[in-house]
Amino acid sequence: MAPRYTTIRRAAYEPADDDLTAGFHTLEFPEALATRVLDLANLGRTDRNRLQAPPTYRLDSLLQALDVRLGVLPRQVAAGEGPRTWLYCPADGREPLPVPILQRLLEFWIEDIGREHPEEASRVCEALDDHVPTWRRQEVSLAWCDVSGGGTARPTSHKYLLTTQHFARRIQEAAPYDSGGQVLHFRPVARRARQQGAELMSQPLFHDDDHGRWWFSVTVAVTLHTVPFHSRPRVHLHFGVRRWATHPDPDSGLVRLGHRRDSAVYLRPVTAWLPGVPVSDRYSVAYVTRRGDEPAWRHGGPARLMAKLAGAARAFPEPADLLGEPERWFTGERSVDALIAYSTPMGKHGVGAGFMSHERSRLVEWAEAALPGLARVPDLVRSALPVNKPANVRLGGSEVRTAAAKVALHHARRASLAGLYADWSGTPEFTARLLWRTELTRDEAIVALTEVLGLDGDGGAGEVSTEAHERSGRGEPVVLRWRTPELAVTLSCLRLDNGLTDSLGVPWEPARDRADRAARALAKRRADLAEFLAKNGADAAVPSVALVEIHGRTVFRGRNDPKFALRLGAADSGVVTQFITTPTSPRAEKKLADAAESSWVDALRQLGATVVPRTDVPAGLPDGVQYLAVWMATKARGATARSAKGKFQVAVLVRPGTDGPDEVVAWDGEALEGLGAWIAYPRYLARLPALAAVSAHDLADPGEGGESGFDWPRTRDDQQAATEEFLHRALSSAEVRGKPTVLLADAQNIRQLWTWVQDGEVHRDLIRTGVAPAGRPNPWLRLVRVRTGDRRETPQWWGLAEGDGVNGLPANLWEVPEPVDGRVFYSTTPKASTAQRAAVEAHKLQPRELRKGKRAGESTIDVDRPAWNPRLVEIAVLACHPDAGDEPRALAMAVHQLRQAPDYRDALGRPLPLHLARKAQEYILPMRDADEDDEPEEHSGG
Repeated sequence: MAPRYTTIRRAAYEPADDDLTAGFHTLEFPEALATRVLDLANLGRTDRNRLQAPPTYRLDSLLQALDVRLGVLPRQVAAGEGPRTWLYCPADGREPLPVPILQRLLEFWIEDIGREHPEEASRVCEALDDHVPTWRRQEVSLAWCDVSGGGTARPTSHKYLLTTQHFARRIQEAAPYDSGGQVLHFRPVARRARQQGAELMSQPLFHDDDHGRWWFSVTVAVTLHTVPFHSRPRVHLHFGVRRWATHPDPDSGLVRLGHRRDSAVYLRPVTAWLPGVPVSDRYSVAYVTRRGDEPAWRHGGPARLMAKLAGAARAFPEPADLLGEPERWFTGERSVDALIAYSTPMGKHGVGAGFMSHERSRLVEWAEAALPGLARVPDLVRSALPVNKPANVRLGGSEVRTAAAKVALHHARRASLAGLYADWSGTPEFTARLLWRTELTRDEAIVALTEVLGLDGDGGAGEVSTEAHERSGRGEPVVLRWRTPELAVTLSCLRLDNGLTDSLGVPWEPARDRADRAARALAKRRADLAEFLAKNGADAAVPSVALVEIHGRTVFRGRNDPKFALRLGAADSGVVTQFITTPTSPRAEKKLADAAESSWVDALRQLGATVVPRTDVPAGLPDGVQYLAVWMATKARGATARSAKGKFQVAVLVRPGTDGPDEVVAWDGEALEGLGAWIAYPRYLARLPALAAVSAHDLADPGEGGESGFDWPRTRDDQQAATEEFLHRALSSAEVRGKPTVLLADAQNIRQLWTWVQDGEVHRDLIRTGVAPAGRPNPWLRLVRVRTGDRRETPQWWGLAEGDGVNGLPANLWEVPEPVDGRVFYSTTPKASTAQRAAVEAHKLQPRELRKGKRAGESTIDVDRPAWNPRLVEIAVLACHPDAGDEPRALAMAVHQLRQAPDYRDALGRPLPLHLARKAQEYILPMRDADEDDEPEEHSGG
């Protein structure tokens, strides 16, 4: 029997007191030169592509690579905080980087910026002599910080850099980690401008199997965070595995790069490149990409400056050489080590990702011993509430119990569909479409539908000849039928024709008018699928669903993935879509049955036929409560026009216990002639492509250097105003106002546009949704904010075993023991069904003894096994009504239970309402109509 864990431990630490300080040499950026450098960088640029600040990213990366002690505060982080302190060097007895060397590096940077304008660059370099920077000595507090009016710590920007680098150095200087199988020596890694915190990485380690030698390193990230209503900042430790690409593709002879996907390369000089500067132990990060068919260093990274610095005397990797013989570049035999980070488009890797809980807990315990001045945060205990699962949770256990649960789930799905279609068409008849390419996928998809809905028989599939299936197509489907007490089911099987799922055929060259060519190709395919579905009886008045078989992403290049065009064409006909990938390997064929079942379940959810969790909380929650989730969708993500950006506000209202299409609805701000209304979720999805259309201005191709045409800083105020207006309208609607409602927001997703939910802004039991000052929420409204492990904002964790037991991964709602009016809780869920074989005691760094099975007692090592750890989800009850009977713990438990939707095989990363709001992203495609006038349009700002 699995152990019952009563507490969980987090890799999170707080300053033990406010007296923790460190001495630094500091240097300010030569601001007198900033305008001249900016003018140089903008020579030849159009108004739209002009930079707003000097491009310091490459210079910052180079400095970090050459001097391991330097902390570089990027311009965009330092801006607006008084004197622009740029460089920090610990006052550890050694002199900082000599100013003459720094000036030479500044000249390298200026010459690189003005490489096409050498005379202008030379004049800027000459002006540098009149603005020689100077190092100054400064004591910096690493612990103390201001506290917001809401009682939350507010560290200044430089603390996110200096505090984390300080403690990363302490870990690096500690005795090496000895696992008993590997001895790890860590080096620092330069962080990018927008990456807060510090990172260390071990030397490359190898693992041999039948397919060759595979390489990986251990990483540890040190980051600084805050928690609502807590006056001290927290340091998080995150251990992980970074795998290295070492096997070129046999066809091309080069490491395979994902299309339009840059690959990180970790660079470290192994010989001194500058006189007077010791050899750096720090890795810098550059990116290799493709320009046409040739690999190249990505524009804007440090590689070009480093290559120039290396000169002819030292070997610096050319991208083609690096991708052709990657292993030769990290053996220490050349003047620079270069390691290519592995990603899934490169093929299979012999090392599994991540660490399991027990081994990770050992790594964390080793690291925390090197953190003087920090104290681990208290362990969390299980919630005092007796039930942590919804009342209609999917049951497991014995075969009889599992079978009964499956029957109940099938009945719930059919009943949900029956209610939807009785409302939409007047009869409980559900029609789905299967648009197939291959016989194998078609047959598995038919079987999967019967499994998902609990249908008896094959619907007549056994009586259909191969020839009939091959002839099926536009207006001539193969129709299969089933009938149950609740629902009549029809499946139209249609063989895809006319290259509907083939490449859009948009040529990459010439670059001019590329976006227009893509728009025309998309419009043609969109219309073609709409016609295909219309001939099969699709009617926008009655929402329906289609499962579409399509090639995998790696088949398509450039703007040629047809998935978005197909989704748009289906939406034009009122059809929501779900895609299934044609299997191309024996392994994929084995997984096809599960993939088909998951695809159908996802398709039904898009119709609104999802089984909403019935929260089981005994007290402290208002009767008849509903949940309103808001999500800021990105118009550019997954789009065929790279430069289109912007945000679109999505709101989904889930009303548990409401039958039919009113249980899951979404806010259509343009309904009722712009007054706005809540409409059925599938109708909303079908309308999204039109609601979230992007203007022609934002679709224009990026200029040279890839700069986006969307100017985020200039539109931030407009976006924030639009978000707050959107919140006000949705909350004021008749379906929400006066009804007990929990407003759910995702911290990482919305805080830049709704600033009230930021840690440093929020006040307990107050809310602000517009220009009016913050005030008490209406009696019917509560606000709960969810924060996930994205950007390492919640710490790694493990269940604390007793004695010498194995630290595991228990599922529950957790809280700080005996809190005073506790408002912050943590949710954990069981391992995913796909990870049941991931043993919590698995080790990658040393052999372990098997405890169970036929091989019990034998030794094994788990280097090849992927690890799986449920993320810790923070649930912060920001505003409620304790004086009216609200119990923060009960609200948190309801949100925790909403992650356990009965018709999902595994727990969700977010509560169901937020999950459904986030799924709307798939329908927000920034492609304008190809027949639009070419006249510029005003940016929507929405």
